[in-house]
Amino acid sequence: MKVVIDTYNALHKTGILPPELAGLDAPGLVDLMSRGRWSRNQVLLVCDGVLPRGHRDIRRGGIGTIHSGADKEADDIIEEIIARSDAPSSMLVISSDQRVVRAARKRRCHTMSSEVFLRTLTHDHEKASHRRKHRKDASRPAGKLSRKSVEDWRIQFDIDGDDIAEFAKLDEASRAPVKKTSDNARQAPPPSPGTPRVQVEPPLPDHIIEEAMRMLEEDDA
Repeated sequence: MKVVIDTYNALHKTGILPPELAGLDAPGLVDLMSRGRWSRNQVLLVCDGVLPRGHRDIRRGGIGTIHSGADKEADDIIEEIIARSDAPSSMLVISSDQRVVRAARKRRCHTMSSEVFLRTLTHDHEKASHRRKHRKDASRPAGKLSRKSVEDWRIQFDIDGDDIAEFAKLDEASRAPVKKTSDNARQAPPPSPGTPRVQVEPPLPDHIIEEAMRMLEEDDA
């Protein structure tokens, strides 16, 4: 499974990770994922902005980071990765940003909210820390998580029935309607007479997107 993560969208969610993991940054997220169920997947963490001088993107096995550059956001890069994928139905996109989620669902990618994703990390952390035994009498989930079945999630990510039931509740909460801004509030003032309304968007950084696609395809080589 190819996994694309809206990194800072996930890291900015609070109240889910345990106190000892609070304040996690991108390198820490890579390290944490490399020690749990996500290490079995090809994972790309897309981060906003540029790296400080002298720093490089991180790679740990099949998990790595990439930055969007100065003129684009992680959302722009993720959308283009989704658009260029030749197998979007085999891609999982992790974000609670509705723009990213809409782009993923349009191409029939699987989706997972950032809240649910953080809960999987919490579960892995607790399991490793306390060496818990496998849960007994796993119950069936109350609802769906994206479009995948319980068996698919269990095989791909080592998530059992109890996990999915808990994650499904979080996923439903994350899809609560967003209060829309009124048309009057978001309407831009009309331009002054004679002022051209031209806004030039900077081009997408092809070298970044090509590197992202290459990283996602490496395990198929």
